[in-house]
Amino acid sequence: MSNFPVLDLVVGMIFIYFLLSVISSSAVEMLLAGFKIRSKLLGEWLKTIFDKDIQIAHTTKDATGNEITQTKTITLGQAIMDHCAITALSKAGKAPSYIDAKNFASALIEKITYNPNDKFSVATDIDSLITCIENTTLLPQDIQRVLLTYAHEAKNTYAGLSSKVVSELDLFRQKLETWFDSSMDRVTGALKTRWARPFTFTVAFIITLSLNADSISIAKYLYSNPEVRAKVAGEAYAATKDTAFIATVNHLKLPKDTTGNDTAATLKQVKDALNEQYTALKKANGTLQDAIPLGWNSSTMASADHTAKGIFFLWLSKVVGLMGTMLAIVMGAPFWFELLNKIANLRSAGNKPATSGGDAAGDGK
Repeated sequence: MSNFPVLDLVVGMIFIYFLLSVISSSAVEMLLAGFKIRSKLLGEWLKTIFDKDIQIAHTTKDATGNEITQTKTITLGQAIMDHCAITALSKAGKAPSYIDAKNFASALIEKITYNPNDKFSVATDIDSLITCIENTTLLPQDIQRVLLTYAHEAKNTYAGLSSKVVSELDLFRQKLETWFDSSMDRVTGALKTRWARPFTFTVAFIITLSLNADSISIAKYLYSNPEVRAKVAGEAYAATKDTAFIATVNHLKLPKDTTGNDTAATLKQVKDALNEQYTALKKANGTLQDAIPLGWNSSTMASADHTAKGIFFLWLSKVVGLMGTMLAIVMGAPFWFELLNKIANLRSAGNKPATSGGDAAGDGK
């Protein structure tokens, strides 16, 4: 593909690492979605932060049709999860995968301003909201103080506005939504640390071992087969313009974009998200299988030096090659795709054309 075989070899290896990383990342996302890890972490966060007990009344009908009002004790976090603004897209008692910051703010404000003696009373201004926050017993003291700070800041900010385009309550909601989004960033961090990374290492190990993706053997194969090397390099450069690969990388690169959006809320959306990951996995696997031969066979052992020293170096090379591939997969598809893009951009830029006088164009001489 170029006049530099070593460059084609490097590009080919980067492309293979990228494809293997796409397979790994897609499999990990499917596992996280299948086990509903994010919803479990979100529910755990809500129940831990908002752990005060709350009495919830619900009305049922007996066998004769008479209405019976019963109360049950749950945590405020559970009450927020069960709020109509949030549970419309998930089962009662279960946290959804994502909660929109606006819906969270509405649910929390509704719970802390609820008056059982006047069920239809609401906080219509910042002063009544401050009174409700001060008097509520549902919030931990530190959260209560934070909300009071936000309320007074909103009140002071509103007083200093020359153009009253938003209300004091709107300013308070904005601060509460920002706090929730920052908390969701920490939940996402916990998701990566506690689940995504261990899953990634495990999946990378399984993929590497099952495919016999030995970096040393793959590099030797590409180096000794110029036609295959050129083909893989060509597919690598084409991949930088492939919309399917670009969309997959952007999805993996920007997980925070989904933090505040209920993108996996409905069953159909969950299925669509899993189908996208499966399509990316199948495309990467198909491209990979077309590029190089993978898998275990007896030809390597048959052609190896069967002395003790030969067997030792054969397995040493195999272990180092497999570990190199596994570590490359852990680096992630976005890393390899960005590196591939940089090489493709440098290659397309080329050398500056010479002027009629022999000087490089644009050097000002």
